[in-house]
Amino acid sequence: MIVAISTGLFFALRNILNKYIISNRMNPISWFYLYTAISVILFPIIIWSFTPIEFPSMNLWIYIMVSSITGFVGGLIFIYALTLGDVTTAMPILSSRPIFVLPMSFIFLNEFYGFGVAGWIMVIVLGAMLTSWKEGMKVKDLAKNKALGLFLFTTFLWSIMDMATKPALQQIDSFNFTSWWNLIQAPFLLIFIPFVFKEKEIKDLKKKWKPIFPYVLLEAMIFFASLITLFYAFKFSVSLSEALVATQGLITVAIGFLITRINPKIIAEKHSKRIYLLRLAGSILILIGIYQILV
Repeated sequence: MIVAISTGLFFALRNILNKYIISNRMNPISWFYLYTAISVILFPIIIWSFTPIEFPSMNLWIYIMVSSITGFVGGLIFIYALTLGDVTTAMPILSSRPIFVLPMSFIFLNEFYGFGVAGWIMVIVLGAMLTSWKEGMKVKDLAKNKALGLFLFTTFLWSIMDMATKPALQQIDSFNFTSWWNLIQAPFLLIFIPFVFKEKEIKDLKKKWKPIFPYVLLEAMIFFASLITLFYAFKFSVSLSEALVATQGLITVAIGFLITRINPKIIAEKHSKRIYLLRLAGSILILIGIYQILV
């Protein structure tokens, strides 16, 4: 389960990097397409340079395709939702993913660790939501948020991705799974271009891809590490892994706080004492939940 917590660290680093790029350097959809295209090309080359290629069976292809397609479409919908400007809703909603995963993993994967563990997972979810709370957010206002439905749908799609991933990992190693998982996304990058790539995105990509390329490589490396560790953890337990990956909220807050103290221009975030206290409370809940699950 330490691997799942490591995944939380990698996702936290991605959160920080993506926030910086989308806020300061590039259009969200252009950024998503650029780093996904690089990942589709690089990951199989890197993995198959040191791991023998393993070709999936027909039955296995179904699981890999469902996992990959729901992962890609969920990511694209998430990025599109960010363009609506309702960014403040994203992290609390995405942190609720174990709420979908718990019943689904019980039904489809026969995972159940008792009501006590399920309760502590919900404590971690609450803590994750508190660590991503921001000024002006009110529970009653979430229903009015234009992006809420898209974020919820993204969370649901990624939960389906989780369900398809574990059965596949019982038949193939996480490295080969990651390679095929990324390769399957290649045609979907092309299929969705007419729907999401408008003139603004094309101009942005042509103008900024060279100066932004070092950040793309950095994103690709972090994304690679997050996928490998996530899929490895999923081989053993999806529900517990998703709960522990929720530590990304705690780690994101900690890293963001340090960065704003070192260089506020990177991710300019200033919050009231009330928000910092909420995030501290959320962090404590996450730590308590993790401790109770691991001991």
